[in-house]
Amino acid sequence: MVFILSVTFACQAQKMDYPESKKVVKETAYHGATISDEFSWLDNVGDEEVEAWTKTQDEFMRSYVRSLPQYDGLKTKVSNLMKASGRMMLPVQSKTHYFYTQMNNEGKGVLYQEGKEGKDRKPLALPFDARAAMFILPNESGSHLAFAMARPGGFFDWKVYDVSNQKLLESTLLGAPLGDTRLAWAKDGLGFYYIGMSSDEDGARTDKRIRYHKVGASHESDQNIYTPESPGSKLHIDLCKGGEYLIIAERQGAATASKVKYMRTDGPDKTVKDLVDKAAASYIFLGNNGLDFYFQTDLGAPNGKVVSVNIGQATRVWKDLIPEGELPMMGFQSAGGTMLPLMVGDSFVIPVQKDLSIMLWIYDLQGRLKKKVELPVGGLYFRSNGLNALSGLRISEEVMIQFMGITEPNTIFSVDVKKGELSVFSRAKVEFNADDYVSEIAFAKSKDGTKIPISLTYKKGLKRNGKNYMMMQVYGAIAFTNYPYFQGDYMAWLDMGGIHAVAHIRGGGAYGSKWHQDGIARKKQNGIDDYIAALEWVIDEKYTSAQRMVINGVSAGTIPVGGVMTQRPDLVGAVVLHYGMLDMIGYAEKLGADANHGYMLPEIGRSSDPQDFEVLKSYSPYQKLRKGKKYPPVLALTSEADAPLNADSYKYIARLQRLGVTKPAMLQMAWGSGHSTFGSQQHSPIDTFTDEIAFLIKAMKINVADWLGND
Repeated sequence: MVFILSVTFACQAQKMDYPESKKVVKETAYHGATISDEFSWLDNVGDEEVEAWTKTQDEFMRSYVRSLPQYDGLKTKVSNLMKASGRMMLPVQSKTHYFYTQMNNEGKGVLYQEGKEGKDRKPLALPFDARAAMFILPNESGSHLAFAMARPGGFFDWKVYDVSNQKLLESTLLGAPLGDTRLAWAKDGLGFYYIGMSSDEDGARTDKRIRYHKVGASHESDQNIYTPESPGSKLHIDLCKGGEYLIIAERQGAATASKVKYMRTDGPDKTVKDLVDKAAASYIFLGNNGLDFYFQTDLGAPNGKVVSVNIGQATRVWKDLIPEGELPMMGFQSAGGTMLPLMVGDSFVIPVQKDLSIMLWIYDLQGRLKKKVELPVGGLYFRSNGLNALSGLRISEEVMIQFMGITEPNTIFSVDVKKGELSVFSRAKVEFNADDYVSEIAFAKSKDGTKIPISLTYKKGLKRNGKNYMMMQVYGAIAFTNYPYFQGDYMAWLDMGGIHAVAHIRGGGAYGSKWHQDGIARKKQNGIDDYIAALEWVIDEKYTSAQRMVINGVSAGTIPVGGVMTQRPDLVGAVVLHYGMLDMIGYAEKLGADANHGYMLPEIGRSSDPQDFEVLKSYSPYQKLRKGKKYPPVLALTSEADAPLNADSYKYIARLQRLGVTKPAMLQMAWGSGHSTFGSQQHSPIDTFTDEIAFLIKAMKINVADWLGND
């Protein structure tokens, strides 16, 4: 049954008695302009005064949302919706076994080993909850596993696990930040190449290098293999099929273009040599057949193509093996949650996208198309942080994919590459009834006429009368296609009768590399215009109204959300910002040498550049807030260990509260968490999502009596 939720306009909300935020004006000159910042003292993340301020603000938010009479019932609802028995993380393969993490009835992660024929499934003993390992990589024989252990701030450390003895080895290898998370096991399985760092006296990570670690040895004996050309470089490493060559892709930050280098791993000459010496295009190593190396690239091909080169020839000739087609190949993304092409057995598996529908096109080594496999729509194909959402090996004929749909939490699909057949390997069970909902793709026209796809999910029988609540999510960065996915706040929103939507704006990856380039840096306003067009379309089509519209973004997605907040607040009823990037003028200066978050600079630009500065000044969400304008209610979630980016959310909320034009404007803290919850061991996602929905219910005066009851 679908019911209509009643609304009272947010501008009628009660007066808020906010905690005190002192005002200390700092003025900075940029290219003849002066930028004032009265809350720059909140940039000093870690200071006692700033910590005390965040705790006070978080307590204020909690006292507000938890005064909702139905709060306990809401929390029970969110908890039940998030329960997913049998939830499995994407299995990884050795020659003979699968390894995967699965949630038990208590919600804890258990590591399992299972034979390829579905036999001999057994849990493996760990001294920690298996969820603490963000991803797992076995060597070919399956004798050892490398665990990527999440750390606050978006870093990863590596631990090695002896499968036969079910023992975690002593050495901890300091890994690099988000975007540098690859690891490559040597062919003999006795060691691996990884991207490691050192720690200085203050605990800061420095000296990023590719290193080789021998299993069982101390990390102090690790060999240094390669030092990146600059501190801001991001590295990806792979080994060729026989293990004789290490392939290194090096790019600047979130830029997709990369240089390519290679090194012989055996023999006396271990010199790192250039294969592609200029970062003019994206290059993704797929595999090799002898000395023929295969890459996906967008060089002269915005939709992507597959090329080959023989590295043994004195004069190298690059050949188009799979030419560019009308549909964009996926694989130009540069951060987590990617879907990249790969080689499985003697086949290329190429993910192709058409208006948000994904297909796997399977080619032989001569570049001939053999099979097309259509994948389910309405969700996100995802794998944690910098690894391919497709899992497969040259020694196998199987690809595995993890799917998180908007109405289902977790399905693992298996693709038989030779047969071109898709089957379900594992599907989690939930109380949420997906059959009650429908999903569709609609299109809006942006300011310049560009067609913008919108994903929509809602209960069957919905009436388009302008009286429905909608939450429209957005991202629009790093060539990432942000499909809708199962998450506690979204599920509660749908269950209470709301609409969930995603605007697939430029800067993302919906239509290849040009779509990405047209929405970043000096063209960032294109993405904001796209988002505005999507909002206007759903309002004009009477899916919702402006007063019932919630806009939502995570990380780089908060930039277009903040842009709409200041440019078109009349389209919005409430705003939710997760891990905000909001002070875009101060972004580069604030980050300094922080390579973890600094990798986004190619997407954003630098205020030290006069042209970049003019663009940043035109839309930067924090600086564009103005006294006297009517803004909707705002909830900003950030985390304790996301320095220095967490200061953006601090300052944004402090300024809104000082302006006195938003009722309410509140800060929500994820304690013990890093960026987008990476490294979190303390805060509860159930509490986080419950507080968010309670905020929207109170701030927008949503009547939930029919949903939660009158108690």
